[in-house]
Amino acid sequence: MPFNKHPEFIPPDSPDAKIWRYMDLAKFLSLLNQRCLYFSRLDRLSAYDPFEGYYTHLNLAFDNLRFEDMSAEWKESSGIKDEKIFSAIIEGNKRSRELVKYHRSVTFVNSWHIKEHESAAMWKVYLSNNEGIAIQSTYQRLVESLASYNDLEVYVGKIKYIDYEKEAIPMDNLLFPFMYKRKSFEYEDELRALIWTPQHGKNDILNPQGNKFSNTLGLTVTVDVTRLIDNIFVAPNAPSWIFEVIRAVTNKFGIDKVVKQSNLTSTPVY
Repeated sequence: MPFNKHPEFIPPDSPDAKIWRYMDLAKFLSLLNQRCLYFSRLDRLSAYDPFEGYYTHLNLAFDNLRFEDMSAEWKESSGIKDEKIFSAIIEGNKRSRELVKYHRSVTFVNSWHIKEHESAAMWKVYLSNNEGIAIQSTYQRLVESLASYNDLEVYVGKIKYIDYEKEAIPMDNLLFPFMYKRKSFEYEDELRALIWTPQHGKNDILNPQGNKFSNTLGLTVTVDVTRLIDNIFVAPNAPSWIFEVIRAVTNKFGIDKVVKQSNLTSTPVY
């Protein structure tokens, strides 16, 4: 099974936590037809968030410190006994930052929204018209649906939202920057599935020229669609024919799931 637990990939509080993926009609049809989830190359997400996959301002500020700027208490608590150790840490941090820049192009992600109920904000952010679809699943269903995919390991965990001016991302694992985002994006409540292609020597870990996926914009990952999908919701203002099309298409592809119209625009009862 490609899904692999990782101590830094924190699952939701419950395996039955509801997760949502909002998409347009074309992407939904592609999911049913190919029976694959699309994992975007992480560096392509910078169009939406320029800080995606980077360390914080505080990480950089530490690298600009001098040994004499550190208090005795700070040196002791950090285990920095002399300037040689301090310099080695600074150089290691700089090297980590350079590697992370490269690793943005060898890492692929698929994102979900963790929430008990559908989100009006997500409908607005991710759909440009009224022909959208929301797949409702659970953390456990997502993990189990990946059982048939054997090419690369998949990690799944919640994104951590921090203040990039006042907080630092740990630098002892190259995957850490890919699981943090700025607090401005906290409304996303993102659950992220991540594939790191250098895993087990399947891609070059150090050399950009050796990246086997340099011309690959995304990976298609085989999933058990029937296990993945719990419910299907049609956009709040979608015309009735969209609802009928989705219901017919799911039946055609053998997906025996309830298709529901979003109730965000339902009429008040008083």
